[in-house]
Amino acid sequence: MKINFPSLFQTPLHKYNVFFIFGNDPIVFERTISFLRKKLVSSLHIKTEEDLITNSSSQPSLFEDQTHTPSLTLVSQVTDKILKTMDQMKNGLYILTSEKARAQSKLVATFSQSSISLAIAAYASPLTTSEFEFLVGEMNLPVSFKGILFKAYQNDYMGLLSVLEKIKLYGDVPETQYGFFLEASSSSEELTPLIHAFLLKDREKAALFFSSVTSFDSIPFLRNLSRSFQTVFELMPFKGTSKPISWQTLTFPVFFKDQPLYQTALSLWHPGEVRVFLETLLDLERQVKFLGLTYSQMQNKLLAFLHRPPDHPGPRFNRGDRGPG
Repeated sequence: MKINFPSLFQTPLHKYNVFFIFGNDPIVFERTISFLRKKLVSSLHIKTEEDLITNSSSQPSLFEDQTHTPSLTLVSQVTDKILKTMDQMKNGLYILTSEKARAQSKLVATFSQSSISLAIAAYASPLTTSEFEFLVGEMNLPVSFKGILFKAYQNDYMGLLSVLEKIKLYGDVPETQYGFFLEASSSSEELTPLIHAFLLKDREKAALFFSSVTSFDSIPFLRNLSRSFQTVFELMPFKGTSKPISWQTLTFPVFFKDQPLYQTALSLWHPGEVRVFLETLLDLERQVKFLGLTYSQMQNKLLAFLHRPPDHPGPRFNRGDRGPG
């Protein structure tokens, strides 16, 4: 069966073993994989196409427990060679992706016609009400507020993710403050270059991009920056090695387009630096929330960290640092 991305949210996934994603929109690829991972409650394994083909002829052990929940395997950038493993894939759950396959290709035709597979077209798509309700989940937002959010972010998926994260941080939002989440905050597109500048240790660009972020975004920005550096810290065992990285099994999965960025960050940062920087981010959040640290003061302290050489990883803020006032 073949569907477009918006139809995914009304499709009974339990009927299929293989989910083949094709198209040309990287963000929709990520949206599709994110939805499938949450709905198919299974442990995720990353394999290459070659791994799957090589192991396709192996037989399961007679002593292997066949009653367990099947694991979910992600194989990126597959080619026509993957079709050799169709019989094997009847016994598991698989997400296969190809950014090169087009609607008339052999891959799309095969996965569309097979009874065990679902072909999903990942082309540009605005947010639908079904996807919105899935993302909002159990946040228990007022109906009126959800309607406003949907209208404001229907064409800005990443912006919606950012604002939902802010709502989780701030808790219940009274009606008088709805506007703060629609107008006063920076968009995710404005926050991303700043976070990337820190990952790349580019102090000049970080200083430049700070001007596009509002003070209202201080806490969400610190949280997002911390999340990015937690990923870098988790990648540290791979620094200086040729071991393959299972990007999708990280605490915060890294998708195709951002993998080169994190590989570069891994080469620029040292474990001790990252550890101290994460401690710094936590302490800055404490000062912003409870001690009145201003946005400009937070900015200066973060930029000062980038100014330090590797053997002097940055300023440490002790618990007695009360900030302004």
